[in-house]
Amino acid sequence: TVAHTPTLPMAIPLGGAGSDAAASGKNEEHQPLVDDGFIDDDNTTTASSSTGNLEDTSLPPNGGKITSLQASASVAKAIMGAGSFSLPWAFAQTGYVAGPILMVALMALSVSSLRTLVACRRLARRSGNAGGTSKRPSASYVDVARAAFGDAGARIVYCASVSASVGVCGSYLVFVAASLLSLLPPQYENVGQTQLVLMVLPIAVILSSVRDPNKFAFTALLGDVSVLLGMGVVVVYGILYRDEDRSLGDGCVAFGTIDGCALAFGAVGFLFFIHFLVLPIEGSMARPGDFDQMVSLTFLGCAAVSAVFGVLGYLFFGGDTEQIVILNIRGSFFVSFVKLLLCIDLLFTYPVVMRPSIEIVEQSLVLQLNLSDKNNGGAKARLGVCSVLGVTAAGAGIFIPAFALLSGLVGGVCQTFLAFVMPPVMLRVLKQCTTNKGAKETRSALDDAKVVGTVLFGVVMILWTVHSTWLETRRGE
Repeated sequence: TVAHTPTLPMAIPLGGAGSDAAASGKNEEHQPLVDDGFIDDDNTTTASSSTGNLEDTSLPPNGGKITSLQASASVAKAIMGAGSFSLPWAFAQTGYVAGPILMVALMALSVSSLRTLVACRRLARRSGNAGGTSKRPSASYVDVARAAFGDAGARIVYCASVSASVGVCGSYLVFVAASLLSLLPPQYENVGQTQLVLMVLPIAVILSSVRDPNKFAFTALLGDVSVLLGMGVVVVYGILYRDEDRSLGDGCVAFGTIDGCALAFGAVGFLFFIHFLVLPIEGSMARPGDFDQMVSLTFLGCAAVSAVFGVLGYLFFGGDTEQIVILNIRGSFFVSFVKLLLCIDLLFTYPVVMRPSIEIVEQSLVLQLNLSDKNNGGAKARLGVCSVLGVTAAGAGIFIPAFALLSGLVGGVCQTFLAFVMPPVMLRVLKQCTTNKGAKETRSALDDAKVVGTVLFGVVMILWTVHSTWLETRRGE
């Protein structure tokens, strides 16, 4: 995820881990678990009981203030980020033809699933069970899950969201450690990536213990610049300075292996399955009826840029493509500067991505132990929570010390669950809840098949991603 979205109050990143993000990203300000905009009491929306697509452009305003262009920029920042640098490696697994095809297909499925999720949110508001107040109903992903399945549904989404943010932060630590390792002079050859992860961890924990997210607002521009510079460096180097003994595309394949597709699925999902980040964006739009078109065009544009970058990166470096493609480039002072810039950005993005998880766990701990800020009880509790979550993220990064594999596992498991397993089931339940008493819900066998097919697709891809990641991890030992 995850990316920067200063246009939205209190939002959070993840998705593309975008520079990151979030949103997902991204966007560093998205906190779908905390706040996702507001809607006036009278501005309720309706949904088709048969389709639930909610594509009526005459929908009344949300009460939000951002334009479609601003919303598009927020979504794009949520997608594009650190995860983009693993795309060349992902395409090396699928092939330079199959890779872009897979990306476009998953992008289209993600857009369709996002529309389903937004339909769920509007149905939840219509049912009056979305949470919040009459003037400010939050209707975040967690609220929608609670409206559909009660507290059990909310807990499931909480767990998936916390797992995703911890996994993303673990992949950030791996990215930073691997980048720093590539910059160390020869005399430090005995220093390993694990040591660097543990050295960077205290910095990340301290940053994440800061309560006010606005203190990191100055890093928003840094994230955008570092990602653009990083992608530009890879392309320029590949065109002008690559090995002269190797022609473009040497050793590259158009179609890779089936197992490679599962690994690439997670990497692509890490960018495009940003469902928990998009709800606050849609909720903050002044014209929610423009949401479908905005998301479709933005995703299409990001997919085009990502596909070109991924294919070029693979063609430049072939079978030697690193899981973080910028690590294929060494020696230049400017390249080292860009790598450091990316590391700094990710360290400041870490607390933004981890923040929802910290607050969820911290609030539970404070309530159970009856702690407060008096005598620094609350501060100690927060630091403890930050430390535990940080150690967990670092543990994930040490257990799976490969950025593309770890981020792909997050995208292929947690984000896939939130994208393809929960939305269709929630939509079915919420339709039943909002159907007038005594009226029979109209649904066809095709509707049932779509729900079952989408859920099965999500479950199968989750299991396949776990299996392929495990095999790839064992192969790298």
